[in-house]
Amino acid sequence: MASSSQVRQSRREELEARRVAAAQKDRRNRILLFSGGIIVVIVVVALAVWGVVSASTKGGTDTPPNANAAKNGIMLTTADNSGVVEGVPTFEMFSDYNCSACKSANLTLSAAMDQLVTNKQLNVVIHSMQFEGSTSRDAAVAAACSDSQGVFTPFHNQLYINQSTSGFDSAMLRATIPATVGLTGDQLTAYQTCFDSKATGGFVDGEAAYASKMKVGTTPTFYLDGEDVTTKLYNQKTGTYDPDLLRQLVNEKK
Repeated sequence: MASSSQVRQSRREELEARRVAAAQKDRRNRILLFSGGIIVVIVVVALAVWGVVSASTKGGTDTPPNANAAKNGIMLTTADNSGVVEGVPTFEMFSDYNCSACKSANLTLSAAMDQLVTNKQLNVVIHSMQFEGSTSRDAAVAAACSDSQGVFTPFHNQLYINQSTSGFDSAMLRATIPATVGLTGDQLTAYQTCFDSKATGGFVDGEAAYASKMKVGTTPTFYLDGEDVTTKLYNQKTGTYDPDLLRQLVNEKK
């Protein structure tokens, strides 16, 4: 039988063990509470940062005046034709302003597209893509903003003319190209306000969503009345997208 001193010693050891266990539990709870507080702060800060970044990249919901009916592209217009022509084919160009092949395609096809639009033989819709990085989106936003000032077609062409392997810088999009297409005074100010606030950002993202729906995975891609005619437009002998082939395809629709 254990002596009274042994019983007291065992009791002290039991109480000490309980005290240590309680202290350890309390310490774990404090660590968990502190860690949880840090996680909450990190999440709140992350959400706030995401909100700022999201607002600065997505921009507003302004729709260009010459957007097509579906609001997923901009109609190419000329001095003699500023509207949709009923009963003629619709040609869609999916292109990225940083895409070198798109630059070549625009160079060879732009005159034919302008002529067919002027003659009211064709509706042309430009869908600006973002495949080549953030400055592709900046250029697409700029192009959409230019439409509000009535200069989309020349602005669109100047973006390709001024294409650079390093992308588009702010000065090019805010000042150089606008000046080249004749924007000055209040028009320039209105354009720059639109560009700086990315007012057409939502519209541009809508273009990208439409391209995804159409399974457009590369640029340039061309559709004529819903048919992918990219291969049909490409002249293997010259290595270019051929304006005569475009005219031929349009004539076949008559």
